[in-house]
Amino acid sequence: GYLVLSTCATGKVTKIDTSAALAIDGVKDVVTAADIPGNNSCGFVPGEETLFVPEGGDIMCMGQQIALVVATSYRVAKKAAAFVKVDVQGANSGAILTIDDAIKADSKLGGAALTSIGNKEEVKAALARSDQVLEGSTYIIGQHGFPMEKQSVCAIPEERSGMTLYSSTQAPDFCRAVVAGILGLHGKGSLLAVKCTRAGGGFGPKNSRNVPVAGAAAVAAHKLDQSVKIALEATQEHLTIGHRHSFKVQYKVGYKSDGSIQACKVEAWGNGGCTHDFSGFLFLEYAEAVPSVYGWGGNFCIDVHGMKLNLPTNTAVRSFGNPQGMFTTETIIEDVATALGKPAEEIRERNLLTKSTAITPWKQNMDFFNADMLYQKVKADARFAARAAEIEAFNRENRWRKRGISAVPLCYGHCYVYAAGTGALINIHGSDGSVTVHHGGCEIGQGIHTKVAQVVALTLGCDLEAVKVAETNTDVVPNMRFTGGSITSEVCCEAARRACLDLNQTLEPHRKFLREKKKKEIAEDTEPAWAEVVAAANSVLGHQEKLSATGIFAPTNNKYTTDVEGNPNGKPFHGDYFTFGAACSEIELDVLTGETQVLRSDILFDVGQSLNPGIDIAQIEGAFAWGIGYYMYEEPLVDLKGVDRTQGVWEYKPPLASEMPRELSVELLRDNPFPKGILGSKAVGEPPFMLAYSVLGAVKKAISSARKDAGVTPAFELPQPCTVDAVQRACAVSASQMAC
Repeated sequence: GYLVLSTCATGKVTKIDTSAALAIDGVKDVVTAADIPGNNSCGFVPGEETLFVPEGGDIMCMGQQIALVVATSYRVAKKAAAFVKVDVQGANSGAILTIDDAIKADSKLGGAALTSIGNKEEVKAALARSDQVLEGSTYIIGQHGFPMEKQSVCAIPEERSGMTLYSSTQAPDFCRAVVAGILGLHGKGSLLAVKCTRAGGGFGPKNSRNVPVAGAAAVAAHKLDQSVKIALEATQEHLTIGHRHSFKVQYKVGYKSDGSIQACKVEAWGNGGCTHDFSGFLFLEYAEAVPSVYGWGGNFCIDVHGMKLNLPTNTAVRSFGNPQGMFTTETIIEDVATALGKPAEEIRERNLLTKSTAITPWKQNMDFFNADMLYQKVKADARFAARAAEIEAFNRENRWRKRGISAVPLCYGHCYVYAAGTGALINIHGSDGSVTVHHGGCEIGQGIHTKVAQVVALTLGCDLEAVKVAETNTDVVPNMRFTGGSITSEVCCEAARRACLDLNQTLEPHRKFLREKKKKEIAEDTEPAWAEVVAAANSVLGHQEKLSATGIFAPTNNKYTTDVEGNPNGKPFHGDYFTFGAACSEIELDVLTGETQVLRSDILFDVGQSLNPGIDIAQIEGAFAWGIGYYMYEEPLVDLKGVDRTQGVWEYKPPLASEMPRELSVELLRDNPFPKGILGSKAVGEPPFMLAYSVLGAVKKAISSARKDAGVTPAFELPQPCTVDAVQRACAVSASQMAC
């Protein structure tokens, strides 16, 4: 199937003419809203987002689904889609396409209109008492999720009007529940199963934005009673899916002459797109990310306004509001440093929290805080001071090539709410001792299946090769949560471990009997083989133990957990725990072109007791690489009609090999198990993304050196996008500087 998408940002659909498309050889049907047997709704808020815009319905954004052409081949379907004629009244009338437009129109997302942290009156008084006050603003762009496998699904009709969806998803049960409503399976949602062996990358958008695609395929399969597959191409993905939220930010910061910050007030406006999706949670996580590892003199407040635009709904993307928060934080730190003529690292260190002062503006203790130690260690290991001196000498001798070095600390708050309650089913086969594991997480390249298999093998005492992790399947594990927030791996590992502990109790009498039997036979304490224990517990002519167990992990630590009466019984905080890290990067900048080469990056990260160091290091490397893309290269461009003009890699530039550091060193903090973690571990997938800011910080220092040589003020603004052209312009090169 090939989707027919809206070509304007607003308007009313008056007529959908499918006759020309249906006349093309090979076209099976054109599916529209009229063919939906149930609810024409596919978003988080029921009724907010239509699966297909019907005749008489209103368009909310460019790229909204209007119809699906089903044909014998992808090429035929794509060709025919161009022949579907959609008449729209008032196209683009009143379209709100920028954050400034939304502010002017007071267009807000009702359920996410305002997120506030801190006491504004106290901060206002602290700013009035501050020695010096600086006001500034910046703009933060979005970023496409850009998985290698785009949104895709195969819908297969089943008996009793049921359906099986093979979906590239991060949220099978959410997909199942919404699509069941679309198909009219009210109270019969179990007739619809969603399965996912693995997704070719997820990065967040496959938590919710796969649902419109899955729903379209399901309606077509239901109508035609045959399998229907949809796989978006990159151009469609960028046009219709939405991306990381962009922000407009204003701030006011008070500080002393030594760089000690006395107070800070931040006001931000976030682009949520045309529907709510994950925006409410994201604006909260952005707000909580901005304070970062700094004290702010004990006086910090932030307001985040959730704005509604006529653009595709923005959604969860890896690190979920925190990269934007990091950009905001470090921009303020760097602006204070520039105003005082001091290195940014000096301002960071002067305001860095310590273990004894690590408490957030919302009064949550940052347990096991070690960001200050990690920051100092990575600077020492990377020879920061010596290299900074070498760079200063290099810059004095070179006019058109400049270097910079920057080090940044990091904290990242993790919330269990996204995956809490996910279960696992462990089946042990008596015939040979092999083990099949089902769990509620999705393999999206983060190594969740490997970690779960390792925990199962370790807990049961069997060989890793004996463990198979089956596909994620809503028929087997009910009530799955989202695979996101970096914590799904540990939640699934703990759910599986708990099931294994139950199985160990079942097996223990048999293990004990075999152990004693061997001791009598050979007079030695020998552990019986795994297969031997299993065979003793369950065999055709012997014992019939139940070698199947379920486990569930539902942490009760945050403000979302309740008792049976619905009363909160957790702590009054969004997050459950924090991870910490630090990074140092050195770059070389071509002043004339703005091109940057990352010469070296050193990363130190605390994952507690790693469940799998190979996977965790790879996750750090991948997150850091993508962070370089976000802070330096990727730039979604939307024109004045709401069309994304960066469709596909010809116009959109994710980082490639040439953008990676020539030298990259990644170290996991050793001998540091996390007492509250699963087997002593911490989450890892998303936090290292922000450490790539060390690259941008180094670029800014190189720009300052170039501006000094150009005879202009070292102070400059560099809002995102910090792309090659923006960096070159910031260097203040002019023709007069080229005179021989």
